[in-house]
Parts: sequence; structure tokens; C-alpha cells
Amino acid sequence: MRIALIQDHLRNGGTENQTLHIANGLAKSGLEAHVIIFRQGGVLDEKAASSDFTLHFLNQGLLKTDWFAPGLDSLLQSLKAEAIIPMGRMANCHAGLLSNRKRPYKVIATFRTGKSIPFLQRRALRLADGLIANSHDALERIKRAYGIKNPNSSVIYNGCIRDKTSLQSAAPRSVDKPVRLINASMFRTEKKQVRLLRICSQLPAQIDWLLTLAGDGPQRDFCIREADRLGIKNRIEFPGLLPNPTDLYQSSHIAIHASSKESLPNFLVEAQSFGLPVVAYNVDGVGETFENGKSGFLIDHGNQSQFVEKLQLLIESEDLRRPMSQAAREYAHRHFTPEAQINAYIDLLKQLI
Repeated sequence: MRIALIQDHLRNGGTENQTLHIANGLAKSGLEAHVIIFRQGGVLDEKAASSDFTLHFLNQGLLKTDWFAPGLDSLLQSLKAEAIIPMGRMANCHAGLLSNRKRPYKVIATFRTGKSIPFLQRRALRLADGLIANSHDALERIKRAYGIKNPNSSVIYNGCIRDKTSLQSAAPRSVDKPVRLINASMFRTEKKQVRLLRICSQLPAQIDWLLTLAGDGPQRDFCIREADRLGIKNRIEFPGLLPNPTDLYQSSHIAIHASSKESLPNFLVEAQSFGLPVVAYNVDGVGETFENGKSGFLIDHGNQSQFVEKLQLLIESEDLRRPMSQAAREYAHRHFTPEAQINAYIDLLKQLI
């Protein structure tokens, strides 16, 4: 089978990393896999160039935009692609255009965001030969918000691609103080790192904790100022965007998340695989990333006092964290192994082609 995955630009985000991982997995499984990128200059370009799939950049010339995809349809036809899988908003918008045409290939649209989506992406989800969502909540949201009920819909969870060995690893963490909290997400408005700062500022003063907010984005400077205003700047680390945060996961004790919009957050998938108990607001697909009460605590959205209570409980009780850590690894192994994800894609492709 000849499969083409389509992406607008190779940032270092969750979707872009999943794109490369899926394409690589398909190629290693014996499929002819291609990745088509609208514009060059992304953080992951070099990684993509050294992968097992064939990489293509469209020629945008001097015009560099996420939307412009010159020659996309003709390239797909020259490759004799049997199926295309658009990844991300812009690629799915182009799939909305392609889905409405007579074409020799199948279109498998994807939905993996908590944000609202434009008309062309909605058309892709409705008209595509197949639809993949990365959480059950996301699939239900498509039906509820947009009335889209594609008969060939599937849920395929993100594979945990950060460090395969962590899924089986059970190395004990240091119990030395402080207890280290972690959040690794882009600093965008909907990720709400500022909520985490305000929650942590409510913890009793005698508790010894340190919070690392890894990532970059437009809200980072505001969060740095807010940590100072709250009087907790000496307890907060802002290391920026980490190409490989494995060491950070391994040295942390608890993952915390307070986003307002999600699909299936990669951060929480990775946190479970590294054995981190989670405290997170119940938003969209967050509840599918861990087992409430066993590998973390799912908090009613916006209930700050409940969040503080459960976080304090985990910080103060190593005896509670230890079994939750083991449960987290087991949950990740059951739900987020990269091999299971790739096999699910291959099975779906065989059904549709």
C-alpha cells in the first residue's frame, strides 16, 4: 500500500511528532509511506529527513504560509497514493477540498483537537472515506457540536513515542524534598498554566514542592510575571522548550494539568508512561489518559479547592504516590503503546483500501 500523510509545517508539537511516528511505523511495517509538508523550516525537518518514509516539501517559493499547498493534488497522483491521512487543521482543510472531488485515493480525515474547527475541516470529516479521532470524547464532540456521523469512524489513541522503555520501567524515584511537579505544554491561552500557578500558590506554606512548567509560547512571559506576583517564583522553573524532556519526567513525582480545551493531551499520555500520578481538570479527553482514583485524580473543571486538596494529598503521601505510579505505567502499557497504535492504523487501511 502507498500511503501519504499530510502536514502543513513540522513544528515540535504533539500532532507533528505523531505524524512522523505514524509514518515511520507504517514504513517499518512494509508499507510505502510518504510525508508531504506544505512548507520547510520546521523544528522537526531534520528528524523527518532521516526517517524511513519518503519526505516531500511543496514548493511555496517566497510565499511561506501554513495554508498554501501548491501542487498537492498532482503530487498525490504522481505518487499513486492509495490513501491520504491529513494531520492537523490545515491539512484536513485541504482534505475537505479533495474529498469533494473524484479521486483515485481514499481520504482518512483526522480529528485531534479541543478547538473549534473550520468549515473545510468539517467537510473533510463528513465526506472522507474514514475518520480517525484520538479519543472517544473527541469523536462524540464531533457528533454533538457539528452533527457529523461518519459511518467509518475509529478511535486510535496517541502512541507514547517519547521513550518506549519507560512503559516497562519501574525505577524508584528519589523521595528527597522537594516533591517535583511537572507540566509540559505549549504556553497557549487554552493550556492555562496560569491556573497551575494559582493552584500551587494555595498549597500550605510548610509543604516543600517545586513546579516545572516546560514549553514555550505566547503566554510564557505572562506566567513568569504571575509567579512573581504570587510570591512563588523561587518554586517555579521555566526551562523553555525541551527537545527531549525524558530526564525531566524521570526526576518528577506528579503531573498536573489545568487546560480548558483538549482532545487527548500527549503530556498526560507521556506522564503515565513514566509512572507519574496525575491531577487534572476533567476537560474533553483528559479523562481517557489515566484511571481516576488509581493512577491519578480527575478534578471537576474549575474546582480549584478540590484540585488543591488532591494535589496536597499526593505531595504529602509517598505511600499513595507509589501504587499510583505503578498503576500509571500499567495504564499506559494497556492503552498507549506505539505498536498498538501502528497496528490499528494498518488494520484500518486494510479495511478501506
